[in-house]
Amino acid sequence: MSKRTRNTSVAGWNKARSLAIGAYAENVAEATMATGAKNEADKKSAQYFKELGVVWCSAPPAGLANTERMRAAIEEDFEAAKDDTEKAVLAMHDAMVKAAKNGSGRPPALSRLDAKKNSTKGIRLRKIVLENTVETISKDPALALSTYTEAASGTLNWKQLCEILGASMLLRATETTMKIHVGTAADGRRQYMQPDYAKTHNVETRKLKSGTVEEFTPTTFGSKGDTELVEVVITAETSGEVLARALEELEIRKKLQAANNSIVRNLMAQARIPEFNIREARPRTDDTQHSP
Repeated sequence: MSKRTRNTSVAGWNKARSLAIGAYAENVAEATMATGAKNEADKKSAQYFKELGVVWCSAPPAGLANTERMRAAIEEDFEAAKDDTEKAVLAMHDAMVKAAKNGSGRPPALSRLDAKKNSTKGIRLRKIVLENTVETISKDPALALSTYTEAASGTLNWKQLCEILGASMLLRATETTMKIHVGTAADGRRQYMQPDYAKTHNVETRKLKSGTVEEFTPTTFGSKGDTELVEVVITAETSGEVLARALEELEIRKKLQAANNSIVRNLMAQARIPEFNIREARPRTDDTQHSP
């Protein structure tokens, strides 16, 4: 990526934003229609999102110093990126359908609705990153610019970009002493209970042998289409401590999952009966065998 300089005028910055949004919309729409796969569209979204980030962080100094103005501009671009990408992908979809009917191309792999959804998924999922961008610019605009520039050039990966931009929010969240309610299942699973949980759940109480009275309720775990109703005990805990513990356990589980995946692969391989084996590659001819 070529080295960018900070825009010295609002007009120049607005033009750069418009061009970046246009590039984002066109390229993500093309990726969506070319493969029909959400992950490919998401990759393109991440790539051009970084370019947008460089443009945002290259605003004139007066703009960078005005948090509300920066927030409004990034919010405007967020909405424009969604709208323009939808328009671009629908136009491409309609053109492909027309071409297929005329016998000069294949029909789209996606329905019109799916194409529209897939094209904007990448930007929609990055709203939190946008909010973290606004905060980072307000606190350290030089850091925001260098982070996006390094990410756009490939020096930083997407995870590293998100970690740097989200550092302030993470620190604030882990230091929060606000009391929240958490539902804990017998198997250790936990769920954050909304402040109005007593209205949304069938909450009951029971007295323990110690004399303590605890609240409990059934609640739903799992994703859409694969949910499970589980009883949880409700307790009041400190928000920051709950978050820190959850993050720590996530890291432990990542390591456990990687280790268990290795065990599963190896033990399943041992159970393979030799007569069903398929060689990994055709045997190579050793040229030295044919030497005189």
